[in-house]
This record gives sequence, structure tokens and C-alpha cells, in this order.
Amino acid sequence: MYTRRRLTLGIALVLVAFAAVWGTGVFGKLSSGNSFTPPASQSQREADQASRVFGRNDADVVVLYRSATRTVGDPAYRQAVTAALNRLPRADVARVSTYWSTGSPRLVSADRHATYAVLQLTGADDAARQDSYKAIKAGLTPASLVASGVTARVGGTVPMEAAINSEVTANIAKAELFSMPVLLILLLVIFGSLAAAALPVAIGGIAILGSFAVLRLLTMATTVSVYSVNITTILGLGLGIDYGLFMVTRFREELHRQPTVERAVARTVATAGRTVAVSGITVALALTSLMLFPEDFLRSMGFGGVATVAVDMLAALTVLPALLAVLGPRVNALRIRRSVHRPVRDESSGAWYRLAHSVMRRPAVYATVIVVGLLALGAPFLRISWGGTDARTLPAASTVRQVSEALDSQFPVNSTAPVEALVTGARAPAQLTAYLHRIDAIPGVTGARVTGMMGGLGGSGRVVPPGKMLPASMSATSRPRCPRRPGTSSPRFAISYPRPGPPCWSAGPPRGWRTSWPASAPPCPGWRC
Repeated sequence: MYTRRRLTLGIALVLVAFAAVWGTGVFGKLSSGNSFTPPASQSQREADQASRVFGRNDADVVVLYRSATRTVGDPAYRQAVTAALNRLPRADVARVSTYWSTGSPRLVSADRHATYAVLQLTGADDAARQDSYKAIKAGLTPASLVASGVTARVGGTVPMEAAINSEVTANIAKAELFSMPVLLILLLVIFGSLAAAALPVAIGGIAILGSFAVLRLLTMATTVSVYSVNITTILGLGLGIDYGLFMVTRFREELHRQPTVERAVARTVATAGRTVAVSGITVALALTSLMLFPEDFLRSMGFGGVATVAVDMLAALTVLPALLAVLGPRVNALRIRRSVHRPVRDESSGAWYRLAHSVMRRPAVYATVIVVGLLALGAPFLRISWGGTDARTLPAASTVRQVSEALDSQFPVNSTAPVEALVTGARAPAQLTAYLHRIDAIPGVTGARVTGMMGGLGGSGRVVPPGKMLPASMSATSRPRCPRRPGTSSPRFAISYPRPGPPCWSAGPPRGWRTSWPASAPPCPGWRC
């Protein structure tokens, strides 16, 4: 290590530069979608099967429109909104549903001054839909709407994921800008030398950048949650400083004991370096247990943790000794106190020595104080409320969160994330009807409706029993299939439909109907029969 110190630093510099350029692009590759559901769980199997049978049924983008002076019945209001939506590129937008295209009152606010459009984007996966959203983002809030007295705010699943990624990136940058100077000041006080204090911080920075590169490499093979970055920054800086303290402190001691810098570096790696290696391997093995969980969220924590520990350990055992070898006695340069150059005091004296003996004399007292302190720190977790990732994780000033809150408060019946059940094997209309009635009777459920069917009796049906009813736009965008082309010998289905009346009746039944499929109904426009 000593003889190749400059070569080691040159290689490290190239790798760090690569990680800074390529690795930081990981933020655009991380997933902020549903990473909490186990792939083999019932809910995930239902979602996968429903997507295969009926197609995607997601509200990728929700655009909330409001006019202070006009209601949705005003032709000028309709013209302004539809003109803006019609200008969106069809290569990026697969489907658009509005109040004027569906006629559903569920897309209109209680005061009728606000409405929203649901857009389903093109793209086979989250990354492709993010690209589609970026392509249309500017066109969702054009200046022509403002000129018409209509305001537009954008929300939905894809904008929420983009906002979370952006927020995580910005927050990490703020955290590092705040923590780095504070840590450098503390280390400066501890070491009494700017050169020595900067080394642990440098190792922490290298670890963070290196782990970003490893995570980006992993995104090419598997799903990595955006939350993996949190453990990366925490562990990267913490362990970097911890390992740096071991190595730098030991090296400064060995400078007074060994005749040459080379011998001091060798002794430092043989002692403190062994401690760093054992610590790194132990922590990494412990974090690999997270990879055994099926949830992407926990597995990603394991990926990020192991990558960070590995880079931290390698940097502390290679880059840091090379830096110490180059610096030599200059490790004490830019000192802020004169005691830096003094020989190491005898280990049987000093404040830490006295504290250790005090603890050994009164172990029960110290243990009691520590346990009480830990319990006090953990007390807030008694009232913790667990939840998934949604718009509430964003700041109150976020437009995406404001749109979500407006949909909940201003629209009588709304939910862009309903609870969905996939029903198979129904042999008689009465079975499906009875199932809907049982769901209707569950406390907190405002209603249950069939939003799609495939096949005859014994086929598949999509039933939505949400706490808040599924908006009509969602059923419109899902393009539910007819059980069989009307007019054939298909059996009759007892279904509930969340629209005021399907377009395949010349004179639709009353709103909120629940009836049987009539053999005389003409083919359903837009339905795959």
C-alpha cells in the first residue's frame, strides 16, 4: 500500500469521479411506487391477474380544474379544458376521461366549479410512464387555461412518484450541506487539525457516492426503492467517520512510536484496519438479512446498506491508508491547538480512563440511567401510525398533495385508489348479487360496483368495494369487456355500474342502476366484446 500510494489515490479519484457523474443518476432510476406489497400476497396476485384480464386501470395523472366564475355547464369552461387536453401528444397519452366525455357527476365538485380529468399514460413500466409524463407535463397547465379563467393543478400516481423522487433528492442535498460542515467542525475540535478532521469526512463522501453507483447498477437488474437512499446517506457518513476516527487516531499514535511513516501505516492497518474489517463484515452480514424479505422496500434497504458498508470498508482500508502515507506527519497540519504534536499520554490516565472505571464500579446505576433514557426516547413510538406511500408524504405546499386533498374534500364521492376484488367462478347471477350486498353491508364501505367482466358465468369480474367510491373515469378508462357480444346466448349478469348509464343502452336506466345484462342491448361502444 505504501509503495503504490499515489497509484491507489489516482485509481480512487477516477472511480469517485465516475460515481459522482454516473452514480448520482440513480435518483431517476429508483422506484417510488408500491414497494411495500409482497409479490406473493393475495392483494398483489389480484392486481396482477386483474391487469392481465382487464388491462391497466390506473389514474396515472389527475388534472384538477377550477373556475371561480364558471360552472362545468358553461360551454366556455368545457372548450378551454377539452382544447388543452386535445393538444396533448397521443403518443404519450393512451386515454383521457373527463366529465364531458363520460357524463359522470362524480367528476364534478359539490359547487360545480371544479372538475378533474384522468389520464392514462403510455408505457409498459413505471420508467416509461415517467418519460411520458415528462413529455406532457408542460402541456397540462397551458397559458390558454389561465386566459380563460381556469386554473389547473396536476396530481395522480405518476406525478406523485416524480415529486417524491425530486423531494428525496433535494432533501438529501440539504441534509448533506448541513451535516458536513457541522461534522467537520466537531472533528476539528476532536482532532485539533483540519487535515486530520477532513479525512473521515472524505471517506464518508466516497462511501455515499460509491453506494449510489452500486445502487444504480442494481436498478439495471431489479427494482430498488427510493428509500434505499436514506440508509445509504445515514450509514455512509456515519460509518465513514467512525472508520476514519479509528484509522486516523491510530496513525497519529503510531507516528510517535514507529521510526518511519511506512511502519506507522503498516501498524495502523494491522490494528485499526483489522477492527474496521471485522466491523464492516459484521454489519454487512447483518444487513443481508433484509434481502430475505419479499417486499421491495426492505430488500432495497438491504441493497443500500450492504453496498454502503462495503464501499466504506474498502475506502477505509485502501484510500485512507494511501492518504495517510502521502500526508505522513502533515496529517497534523492546519492545527487549531498546540497539543496536537504532543506524545500520546499514558493510557492509564485521562477522562475516558476515569469514566470507564466509574462505569465498572457502578454498573447497575449506569445501566438503569441508560435504559430509562432509551425508554423515554422510544415513548413516541407507542402512538405511531403506520401507512403506505401516498401524497401525504409530500410537503403541504406540494401541488400533488394539494390535488389529492382537494379530491377528498371537494368531491362527494372520490377515490383514485379503491379496494378491488377479483371474483371468479360465479355460477349464477344471485351469487354475484349476494356478494355485492355483503360488501355493501361492511362498515365504512359506501358501495360496491362491478367495473369489468370477462367471459360468461364462471369467468372473471372486477368488483370495487372502496371506502370512497371509484370515480366513473376509472371504469371508463379501464374499458371493461362485455361478457359476450349482446344478442348471443350469453347468460345474464347481475352487476352494478358506477356510471349514470352505459352508452350501450339507447335509453339508459336510472342513475345508480343495478340490473341484469339485457340480451337486446346493442354492442357497447369502446368495449372489447
